[in-house]
Amino acid sequence: MTDYTIKRFNKYSKEELLSALRGFVDKNGTKYVASRDFCRWLGISPTTVERHFGKWSSLCNEAGISPRYDRNIDHDYLFQNLETVWEKLGRQPRAKEMKQPLSPVSISKYQREFKKTWYEICLEFVSWKSGASVEEIEKESRAFPKPLSDIQHKTNRSISLSLRYNVLKRDNFKCVMCGNTPALSSGVQLHIDHIVPWSGGGETIIENLQTLCSECNLGKSDKYSA
Repeated sequence: MTDYTIKRFNKYSKEELLSALRGFVDKNGTKYVASRDFCRWLGISPTTVERHFGKWSSLCNEAGISPRYDRNIDHDYLFQNLETVWEKLGRQPRAKEMKQPLSPVSISKYQREFKKTWYEICLEFVSWKSGASVEEIEKESRAFPKPLSDIQHKTNRSISLSLRYNVLKRDNFKCVMCGNTPALSSGVQLHIDHIVPWSGGGETIIENLQTLCSECNLGKSDKYSA
């Protein structure tokens, strides 16, 4: 087997870097790989990786390896990572859970990038997935005063971020009426609607919630869905 730790003066090829990275993972039994650890082990500078692959995550992706994180990661990458962790847990992650081996990106990285609390970051993530504004989501998530009626509810009218995400995921992040989705059409905003309206005795449970785009939600108003 090739010993990649032996110093060499000729440049590494793209194929050699891919092979070396796979060898590094096999040797260390690690799940996520940091650029600095690999480059130090191989005795190369980060520019060697950049010359062939542009950025660290591209090398990892081609090698079938999970990057720990790239110094130049953007918000989309951070949201994608949060989505992966959310899916693994089956619920909204807690701030203290954003660490290895569950997440290659730590909570401190999120807070440095967004300069917000963990709840606010999760709020922006749900906004990113649904196309709805943070203000609209906060409005639907806020606790409402009890209605002046004789209806006795078992649940609160407000919709938590975790429940909202579960409804969006169940409905494939699409409007259940028209099929619109922010993934394909810019400007689409997905809202969570009570099928049986709250004012009509409907509860805030996943069976009574559905994903509607802003236009379909406006058209439905407080009427019962068919």
